[in-house]
Amino acid sequence: MKKIFAADVLIPEYRALLAEGAELPLVVSGGSMLPFLAPGRDMVYLKAPERPLRRGDIAFYQRPNGQYILHRVCRAEGESLWFVGDAQDVVEGPLPQSCVFAYVTAARRKDRVQKPGVFWWDFFAGPWLCLIGRRQRILKLYGKLK
Repeated sequence: MKKIFAADVLIPEYRALLAEGAELPLVVSGGSMLPFLAPGRDMVYLKAPERPLRRGDIAFYQRPNGQYILHRVCRAEGESLWFVGDAQDVVEGPLPQSCVFAYVTAARRKDRVQKPGVFWWDFFAGPWLCLIGRRQRILKLYGKLK
């Protein structure tokens, strides 16, 4: 049985545990990372960053307005990061590296563990990032073919 907690209750606890070195699971709840991660179906494993994030990494961060977001880094320059969801064509940033408190080390996608080096992980971290601006049309076409 899945238990659902409000972000304002869960995330402070996660942040404390991550800061202590824990690696924690989190069920995906939004659709911005489709088609790679589906809400309610997939889960990610989070860890506090041990290195500067780079293009293709999936980060869990807090926006200046307090909202928590799980998106992919599409650009990294010095201390600045730009993010985009896999289902999105609009890039957010620059935001400081300090807004990131966790990154995804692995994902359980369709009941299979995905990590860097696995085809779908590398596809969305690489070629899919080059398609920003065309993704909505591709996803619409994919939906019609499916």
